[in-house]
Amino acid sequence: MEKNTGNHPPFVADLHGPDRRTDVSQHGIQEKRRAVAMKLEAIGQLAAGIAHEINTPIQFVGDNLRFLGDSVQQLLAIIEQQRDLLEEYRRERGGAGNQPDPNAFAERANLEYLFEEIPTAVQQALDGIGRVSHIVSAMKELSHPGTEEITLVDLNQTLEKILTLCRNEWQYSCNLETDYTYDLPLVPCFADEIQQVFLNVIVNAAQAVRDVAGDLHKGTLHVTTRYRQPWVEVLIRDSGPGIPQAIRDQVFLPFFTTKETGKGTGQGLSLAKSAVEKHGGEIAFQTEEGKGTTFFIRLPATQSDAKISTREHPHEDVA
Repeated sequence: MEKNTGNHPPFVADLHGPDRRTDVSQHGIQEKRRAVAMKLEAIGQLAAGIAHEINTPIQFVGDNLRFLGDSVQQLLAIIEQQRDLLEEYRRERGGAGNQPDPNAFAERANLEYLFEEIPTAVQQALDGIGRVSHIVSAMKELSHPGTEEITLVDLNQTLEKILTLCRNEWQYSCNLETDYTYDLPLVPCFADEIQQVFLNVIVNAAQAVRDVAGDLHKGTLHVTTRYRQPWVEVLIRDSGPGIPQAIRDQVFLPFFTTKETGKGTGQGLSLAKSAVEKHGGEIAFQTEEGKGTTFFIRLPATQSDAKISTREHPHEDVA
């Protein structure tokens, strides 16, 4: 029997007719729309940071390419001079006197400097392009509507993409530490939903650290993966202020938020909990005031253990 993981009771036949079934169906569609809206909201909030992250590598790619253009022109001039010298040498058969010194051209062009810096500039340009490609790829994957089928997902790769995508949220206030288990089993899941779970928890953790980190002192964001049969576990730990005892029971409730008005809807962790439980998993946290919080996300490593609920309302039904 399918587990009821939502905040509403399971469907019960209404003796007064089919209206109850219609209401439940409409409620499901609204839930899906809410989830999609939350996803789009999160993407929108990250857009400015992503633009900054793309702009920075593009700037040094442009600078390096301009340097390469100038350097190549100097190298071509040297090659042209060398060719002229060889031609003159062939004509004069080594005649002395007014024959130019090839080393003089190389010294004027600072040839040793060019030989040293050109490979470095090329590598930096390639690194910059790689960063841009990685950011864009992560953004495309997160914004993709997803499939209606369960796929096997590498959680290490997924976490790396999410950390790249929300880099602007943590890089100025957190020192990032990762501890991945590299022989981690693939996890059967709806990839887009699990990506959203990680995004919500990581952004919340980064914002918690930002609340207590100063300009001269960074906090810590630590992401760990491990395999404890039959679970694949993801631990996301921050050095933020911790969660006060009085509100710990409310963390996963819909619309509960400690953020200022306009800075949070209170739906991120509620949706994360629903998504994890839908996959037959568990999400919980440990916290200590003044020292930080660790979120534990556990997902079944095999589909037989997962007991994943099917998507009741595919994306095509969402306006």
